[in-house]
Amino acid sequence: IPYGDDPLQKLDIYLPEEGKGPFPVIVNVHGGGFSVCDKHDFHLYPTMFALQQGFAVAAVNYRLSPAVRYPEHYYDLERALLWISRHGAEKSIYTNTIFLWGTSAGGNLVLQAGMKKGLPLPAELQPAKEVRINAVAAMCPGIDLLHYGNTGTLFERLMVRILFHNLHPYVFGTRKVPQEAARQSDPTTYIKDGMVPVYLQQGARDPAVPFDSVKEFHDRLTAILPHEDLVFHVLEGAPHAGADETYFLPENIDPILRFFERHLQK
Repeated sequence: IPYGDDPLQKLDIYLPEEGKGPFPVIVNVHGGGFSVCDKHDFHLYPTMFALQQGFAVAAVNYRLSPAVRYPEHYYDLERALLWISRHGAEKSIYTNTIFLWGTSAGGNLVLQAGMKKGLPLPAELQPAKEVRINAVAAMCPGIDLLHYGNTGTLFERLMVRILFHNLHPYVFGTRKVPQEAARQSDPTTYIKDGMVPVYLQQGARDPAVPFDSVKEFHDRLTAILPHEDLVFHVLEGAPHAGADETYFLPENIDPILRFFERHLQK
């Protein structure tokens, strides 16, 4: 379904095989360093479990770098959320119960969207901040895009640094990320204005997203969110999402769905 004019500004909607809508919806946002991957690749797999729990799933594509620079990827997510809010009822979606699920770069984007104010939006997208977001789940989310590649073997650290060295010109237009761009792209920048409930899941051996950056983000949130609205789920020994099966195991997916269910009732 198109939510904009660009070929990548599309989303797919999956509905449960049982039950009658409208259904609460989980919006899945893929990762890929803001420059690769797609709405139907492996990032979608964990949310397929949600269909058995009475949730609809909306898988969102967004424009990729180098065609666009950050934060255009985030603006596309807000465009998709605005479309769901306005038209979701036509597709059996209950538009007052929207959950976000993002991985890696997608984790960065859903955290941005979960901020009560957050990164300023263009005038055309201002109504998007009125969309009701019940809760956000972010798997190995990009937080501090200036620091990476400090975990894992020497080979893993080297490969990650080479990868980001090549990605930065695509995403930010320069190999060295400007300080203002780093501040703008860091969800921590906007914490002081409040955030919806958050479930963070992070591998302790992630070579791409430093564990400490996600932990620090969590620790900052403890001063803002009540205990029942914040979870930091550490996956001991786990690498980045997609590098092994950890993020795809039911025992690591079910707690996120239970978190969403509690905030659905709330």
